[in-house]
Amino acid sequence: MSAAVITTFAPESSDATAAIKRYQHEYQAAETVVTFSRIVKLGGIFLAGVVFMVGLVEFILNPREHVGFPLIFVLLVACAVWLALVSQIVGMGLRGEGQLLRAALDSDVNSSPFLSNAQRALAMSLRKRPPTPRCLPIWTE
Repeated sequence: MSAAVITTFAPESSDATAAIKRYQHEYQAAETVVTFSRIVKLGGIFLAGVVFMVGLVEFILNPREHVGFPLIFVLLVACAVWLALVSQIVGMGLRGEGQLLRAALDSDVNSSPFLSNAQRALAMSLRKRPPTPRCLPIWTE
């Protein structure tokens, strides 16, 4: 019996480059989902704040609200709370999907028999961190 041998692609091979680029694009898609989840969460908080401020302005400018039960103000505050909660739940769901996509990609890249360890590291590194700028004093004495 002969054992099957799986060799990795040479670093300069176009197959390895194409696989690495494909994985990097998928990591960018996962990062986009996570970023969109942050936008949904922050946008929901912002819109809830706007609705709450509209309710507060309505309460202050409407003298009839001061006599009885402030129905419009309470409804707008309840709408603001509901909007904030729904946006947080949707944002958490999207973030979870992005994290699951990242985990699946990590597993795919790690278990790929066609990539070397250096190629795996290249595929998983989505961004190269820029060098930290050196702080220069504003004035010198």
